[in-house]
Amino acid sequence: MGIAVLNLDSLRRMQVTGHSLGGAIASLAAHYLVGGGLVNSKDLKLITLGQPRTGDKEFAKNHTATIDYSFRVTHWRDVVPHIPSFDERPGGYYHHKTEYQIQNDYLWTAFQVFYKEGMAPNDYIVCKEYEDFKCSDGLWVHTSIKNHIKYFGKVIRDWGIAGCL
Repeated sequence: MGIAVLNLDSLRRMQVTGHSLGGAIASLAAHYLVGGGLVNSKDLKLITLGQPRTGDKEFAKNHTATIDYSFRVTHWRDVVPHIPSFDERPGGYYHHKTEYQIQNDYLWTAFQVFYKEGMAPNDYIVCKEYEDFKCSDGLWVHTSIKNHIKYFGKVIRDWGIAGCL
């Protein structure tokens, strides 16, 4: 295994994605790339599946202000978005905000997209708060690992082995 060297100057657009812990790493990587000035926020799209809480409330606010295009996709009763436990106190774990704004004619999106069981194409809710109890936070008592390993009808592990095709 080696380390790939990436010439960021040659990139025009970048998508950063991940599932589960990979979603948390993708979120941190996107924040690092944009916050460090390596990539323009308008050229980066962050999409995570089943992402656990990553950082505290201060990080969540900073992430929301830094990343223009951010989707956290959650499948119905997926257990992982509920860990670590939500904690409002300083230093406690928190999801980055989910909101939709238009600023200076530029569409700025940061959503949690919450799909119900089965993930049918039009059966989702867009959640617009840091910790939205109308979405997956309202289901924390009855969570499921089954909903974590399968997204959009595909077992994530098998999809990855097949080259994400």
